[in-house]
Amino acid sequence: MSGLEKIPRVKGNRMRRSMRMALIVGAAAAVMLLSSTAGAQDDVEGRDIYLANCSACHQGTGLGVTGSFPPLVGNENVEDSSYVETVIAEGKSGPLEVLGVTYDGEMPAFPDLSTSEIAAVIEYIQGGVFIPAETGGLEPGDADRGKDLFTGGSRLDNGGPACASCHTAAGFQALNGPSWGPDLTDLANRYGGEEAVAAALANPPSATMQPLFGDSPIADQERADLAAYFASISNVQASTGPVDVLLLGGVLGVIALFASMLLAPRSRRMGFARQLRSQR
Repeated sequence: MSGLEKIPRVKGNRMRRSMRMALIVGAAAAVMLLSSTAGAQDDVEGRDIYLANCSACHQGTGLGVTGSFPPLVGNENVEDSSYVETVIAEGKSGPLEVLGVTYDGEMPAFPDLSTSEIAAVIEYIQGGVFIPAETGGLEPGDADRGKDLFTGGSRLDNGGPACASCHTAAGFQALNGPSWGPDLTDLANRYGGEEAVAAALANPPSATMQPLFGDSPIADQERADLAAYFASISNVQASTGPVDVLLLGGVLGVIALFASMLLAPRSRRMGFARQLRSQR
């Protein structure tokens, strides 16, 4: 009987070992699955942050715009995570040579991005899996339509404000009022051409413009038309800005008031003073 009792014990031990092994393998598989899922989520986050903040200049393809915005694909600087982190957080200006081409623009800082968001962007661009280049591109822009869009003569399809709400260009200033943004006469020269302007307008890099056009993006053809307009005025001398008519009128009015008070007869001035004292 003692020999027969050992048989089920052996089988039971084997069964328990098999169950333990199955649990270990299952747990390892679960950990690997969770890790891969987390990595995929980080990838998506990095891609979204890149498209929202970087693609206006470096393009969704990562190829940039030759002469205006350096490419990230094949760019040796991209492999230096510390360098990229500093550039994103603090911005960069001055000459920079990438793949034999010198770029002399200015990249704004992105202080609103958290450390984890910057890390996700760096991981995304170092992965090199960018959006494939589209064939064809934008239709040629029309400078006259672009001028109407700039001045507000034609409304933007998605409801964004006209450029002239904040900017001047080629001597045009809405209502001769103050300009909140810089003059855009030389925009095409500063960005390096019509193509670069159209690319930047897809996601304006200015922190002021992003909230205005985040939910009301400029349509593709509108970008092309505005870029054509800026290219057409690129050789026009930028205006120093017309004198604000309202401000000028106010200053002249104050001068006229004081002049009339000084030139009025002394008796009239004294009478006016007595009237003021009597009302106290």
